[in-house]
Amino acid sequence: MKKYLASLALMAALCAPGAIAARNVTAYLSYATFSSPGKGPYVETYLSVIGNTIDYKKNPDNKWIGAVEVALIFKQNDTIRASKKYVLASPLLDDSAKTVNFIDQQRIPLENGIYTLELQIADKNRDAKPFIMEQEVIVSFPNDRIMVSDIQLLESFKKSASQNVLTKNGYDLVPYVSNFYPDNMNNFAFYAEVYNAKQILGEGKKFVINYFIEGYETQGKLPSFNKFSTQTAQPVNILLAEFNIAELPNGNYNMVVEVRDEANQVIMTRKAFFQRLNPKADFSLLDIASLDVSATLFGKMNNADTLTDYIRSLRPISAEYEKDFADNVIKKGEIKLMQQYLYSFWLNRDKASPEAAWNKYNTEVMKVNKDFGTQTMRGYETDRGRVYLQYGPPNHRSVVESQPNTYPYEIWQYYKLKDQSNRKFVFYNQDLVTNNYTLLHSDAKGEIYDASWSMKLHKRTIQSNDMDMTKPGVDNFGDHTEDLFKNPR
Repeated sequence: MKKYLASLALMAALCAPGAIAARNVTAYLSYATFSSPGKGPYVETYLSVIGNTIDYKKNPDNKWIGAVEVALIFKQNDTIRASKKYVLASPLLDDSAKTVNFIDQQRIPLENGIYTLELQIADKNRDAKPFIMEQEVIVSFPNDRIMVSDIQLLESFKKSASQNVLTKNGYDLVPYVSNFYPDNMNNFAFYAEVYNAKQILGEGKKFVINYFIEGYETQGKLPSFNKFSTQTAQPVNILLAEFNIAELPNGNYNMVVEVRDEANQVIMTRKAFFQRLNPKADFSLLDIASLDVSATLFGKMNNADTLTDYIRSLRPISAEYEKDFADNVIKKGEIKLMQQYLYSFWLNRDKASPEAAWNKYNTEVMKVNKDFGTQTMRGYETDRGRVYLQYGPPNHRSVVESQPNTYPYEIWQYYKLKDQSNRKFVFYNQDLVTNNYTLLHSDAKGEIYDASWSMKLHKRTIQSNDMDMTKPGVDNFGDHTEDLFKNPR
């Protein structure tokens, strides 16, 4: 799966004469893993630099040019397995005010294994330390079973006229270095490879590649975004496809590629997470007005306030289109419609036992209401309650109520979070009175990512005239913030 790392914000320093100063440097990095027959696995990295956030200088030809210094380091524990350091230059500009974004792609051979990718990036025209961040990378392409590469999201593609760095299997693939699709982007294109089909299935054998969009929260397939490709087994089979997402509403989604054999059994599945902003799109849910709830548990819920509370408690696990639909149901205030909505919600998730699924979830809601509720908010309305209900209880929860120099805070760690590993959430309590802890930072997909979270956590004591010894990043007595984030306990 294509991994989206983050937006990188670098604080601007004083610029040399002739340079155009920008407040922040912003770049985006993603990657995908592939395998080449006879050569083995490799990682492909895609770096997009936002042109108007770097500094430019004039060259001897009176053109404006900017550059960033990049280091990509792949480590296992403390051992560097591969690295690449280079300077990435912007296009030459006649006018420094008319900047363009520019993209870089690298291919780095790596053996199967689990790695830590360390990215270092800095503006070459600023006297500033590089921004550093890390991300886990898993390379896994065994030869004894059918495998699928990561899904590469594309901005565009076309048949190659000549071989270049963007060429793969006869096509020039321009990467889309983000997983966010705004409402002015209606084309969703992607590329993936299937390996070992000829070896495992046999020469000339047919198989099917299903590809579809599913809701990230519901894991439910969207019928209007579901296609397939019948192919003949090759050493490498390719899938280059696209969807029109003009009618795809707001929400979090997975692009899913699954390989099925002649018996229609799923052999291998690969997913890529993405987000869609499209407030104008409407989503047609199950026609709940036709549902008969009279013989169900939901048909026995006759209190409007209770039904409203129950529907609101579903927000942590609802897709964006479901939230909008639920708001309209609550606004109407019709008891039967609310009963039908609750039944429809759980029927879409568990057709065999919708009532049991609701009872199990409601038990967790009662827990978070007790543990995380405040005088003015139900527990499921708080950030901790939402995360707990959406992802389940954390594997580790570090609670720090009285540490020098920081607000009270908690760090939650999840070993496995759907298709992610080792994800963390930082919550903090700014008012020091209520039980309401706000989500400050997380490295999970679709969550708030804030590279300066540690500084904000320490704002309780940091003032403009503070000495360096009170600032985060310095070993203050009793301050375990960074250690707890790296090693929750």
